[in-house]
Amino acid sequence: MCLSACIGNRSVFMDLSVIIPARGGQRHIAGCLRSVTRCPREHMAMECLVMGGDGTDETSAVVCRYAERDNRIRLVTVREGAGGDARNTGIEAASGRYILFLDAADRLCEDAWEQIEAAVGEEYADFVAFSHITARGNGKLRAQMLPISDVISTDEGVARRLMYADSALSGCGGKLFKSRIIRDNNIFFMADAPADTDFCDHYFVTEYFEHCESYLMTKAMILYRPHKGGNIMKDHSMQECLEMLQGLYDFQSGVVERYHDEGLVHCMQVYYFGLLSDFFRGYAGRASHSKGTLETEYAKALESRLLRNLLDELDEHRIRSRTKRYEYRLLREGNTAKMRRYFGLRARLRPS
Repeated sequence: MCLSACIGNRSVFMDLSVIIPARGGQRHIAGCLRSVTRCPREHMAMECLVMGGDGTDETSAVVCRYAERDNRIRLVTVREGAGGDARNTGIEAASGRYILFLDAADRLCEDAWEQIEAAVGEEYADFVAFSHITARGNGKLRAQMLPISDVISTDEGVARRLMYADSALSGCGGKLFKSRIIRDNNIFFMADAPADTDFCDHYFVTEYFEHCESYLMTKAMILYRPHKGGNIMKDHSMQECLEMLQGLYDFQSGVVERYHDEGLVHCMQVYYFGLLSDFFRGYAGRASHSKGTLETEYAKALESRLLRNLLDELDEHRIRSRTKRYEYRLLREGNTAKMRRYFGLRARLRPS
């Protein structure tokens, strides 16, 4: 018989808690759980908390079958909410010193547990980030290596740059989080973040990172996950996307200011400008946009606080990419017809 976890019952101390939001994941959860159960019992005390639905799909039934064979797996019923709510419930129920977040479609690599065991056993750092492998829709695999110079890096400056001026550390996948840091600082996922975006992850990782004092980033790969083909531009207007990005920028820049690192501030500005110019290209590729509609969207976007501040504060010479430098000048010029033609061509050459 499969029993739901008792929330708040952490009488048994664990090395690691694996938390998996699995609502609607009946097609993938079995493969995910098979990779989790390869964790060697003799080397690590592990629990796997699967945040299931209310029985409207087959996910819970699949989890129960695995739980009957492996008592380290527990089903926690989450009746409402998206992935952020499910992970928050998992955090409350977890008893591990470390927490590893997976999605139902994720798989742990064959040697992942060797890497995880070493990191947990040695308590390498507060913030531990691994590389991962992405599976494309055509079946091809791509190694997503962390952009560090050596196989392992503990450099705080590098960690900050990758956190605030790169997308390499923005997601929860492939990271180990200390539950003590999460609970002591009341860090949780935003329950109201759009379910189809990564903004929920970004806020959580940024807030957690702020409370870390030691860092370990490695090119060792522990995670195999499907490529996320969708993006926020599919179901959200450009204004909505800019508002979400503005909120994230305000949150991260408030943290960065406390570091008193001017170089990091400049890197962050270049990074966010690149995201904004990619939005312009992405919306040009939407077939539903007429010429007039797109130019109107661009005109509104040019008035956004985030873009205006970046265009005013960012030094063009700090932008290394010749393409991005041209786009910087194009957006400063503000000719929406010219922007539509340019980004439309870019969208055809490089679809989102």
